[in-house]
Amino acid sequence: MKRILYIALVLAPVSLFGMVTVQNTDSLCTLANKFYTEGKYSEAITNYEAIIALGKMSAELYYNLGNAYFKLNDIAHAILYFERAYLLNPSDDDIAFNLDLARAYTTDKIEAIPDFFVVKWFMSISNIFSSNAWAFLAISFFVLTLILLIIYQFSGKYLIKKNAFISSWIALLLFIVSLSFSISQKNRIINSNHAIITTSAISVKSSPSDNSNDLFILHAGTKIETLRNVGEWCEIRIADGNKGWVPKSAFERI
Repeated sequence: MKRILYIALVLAPVSLFGMVTVQNTDSLCTLANKFYTEGKYSEAITNYEAIIALGKMSAELYYNLGNAYFKLNDIAHAILYFERAYLLNPSDDDIAFNLDLARAYTTDKIEAIPDFFVVKWFMSISNIFSSNAWAFLAISFFVLTLILLIIYQFSGKYLIKKNAFISSWIALLLFIVSLSFSISQKNRIINSNHAIITTSAISVKSSPSDNSNDLFILHAGTKIETLRNVGEWCEIRIADGNKGWVPKSAFERI
């Protein structure tokens, strides 16, 4: 009895903290949305970012933040949060539209190296759903596979057994495909090595030093790929394949 009471005393503050956090998140979200509809975008941003500080992350939250920054003409941070929203929910047409709209306001127009058609095909299918949606489909197909195998095992009719057996293999294949897409999407989120230039303009250097040669200039809002770090410098690559070094303070990771 004492042990149960001890566990209850330990868990009660944790549960209470969770309830308070949820309440704080909900109140901050309501307040942030109110500020946004009133045109007080700086106040809305402050409250949206306070929600993130509490550990809340979602495509909708990042999307709202991107819209608020866009209203303030901070294109770099608008793109940053639209990219984060798109990473979590690539199937959302509104996110994709606003991301393309914000990109149109950037200075750098870099022609990307086209992807190999197989990679492009894989990514286009993968982006149909989010990682969680693909995971749900994978679980559904796995359960369906088990049901079909049970029908195959216990059915006494040849035609039913045959159709159940064939259908189980199809469901198993769909399970594997869905699981692969879910893992791919999750890895893109966890291991994202892309970032957005947030400095108005930065000279990309030939080596990690202020005294090295200038290779080219990048402006706010440009998407980069981060490669390796040396002290306060990071080697980056842009969409056309060009590489160079910039200070870490010049960008924010997606």
